[in-house]
Amino acid sequence: MYVSYNNTSKTIIWIDEKEDLCRRIAKGLDWPEYWTWMATITSTSSTGVISYDFPSEDFTVVKCTDQDEEIQRRLGVLKPYITRDAARVAIPIYNVKWSDSKVKCEEILDSFGNSYATKEYVQSNFVPDDTARNARILADEWIKIRKQRDKLLAETDWMSFADSPSLSNAWKTYRAALRTLPADQSSKTTYASITWPSKP
Repeated sequence: MYVSYNNTSKTIIWIDEKEDLCRRIAKGLDWPEYWTWMATITSTSSTGVISYDFPSEDFTVVKCTDQDEEIQRRLGVLKPYITRDAARVAIPIYNVKWSDSKVKCEEILDSFGNSYATKEYVQSNFVPDDTARNARILADEWIKIRKQRDKLLAETDWMSFADSPSLSNAWKTYRAALRTLPADQSSKTTYASITWPSKP
C-alpha cells in the first residue's frame, strides 16, 4: 500500500495499492496529464532500464506494508476522520497525518471503556488529526445552517417583491435576524444549537 502526504502539514492526500495513483492524485492530474508529465521525467539507460527523475514536490509517496501496520483495519478505526469531498465525490478528505515512525495515538480502553492501570496507546503511522476533523465537522454544520437560513428567507421574499410591498416591522425584524444569524451565532457549533428567530 502506498501513502502520499503533504510535506508541510503531513496530512495524508491519498492511500492506494498503486504508487502512480498516489502520485497522480497528489499532483492533481487526470490520467492523460499524468502520463504526459511522466514522459518528461523518464529516461532509459543503454541497457533498457527505465528510471524516473522526480522533481522536488510538495508531497511524499511512501510504501507501507501490512508488516508495518494492518492498514485496512487502521483506516476502519479512523473512519470518522475520513470523509468525501462534496465537489469530487471519489476523492476522500483525510483528517489523518502521516508519521514516519510509529507514535502513540488514541488510548486503548478495556471492554467497559475504562483506561488500563498503565495507560496503553495504539502505535501507528496514521495519526488522527482532531483539529482538522472538528473544523470540517463545524464547516459542514454551518453549510446546513446557512441552507436553512436561505430557505427561510426565500419563503418570505415574495412579501418584499410584491407590487406594493408592505412588510410589517415584525417581518422586517424577522428577516434581519435571519440575515445576521451567522454573525450573531458564530459561536454555535451544531445545527441543533441554533436559536432560530420566530416567525411573526
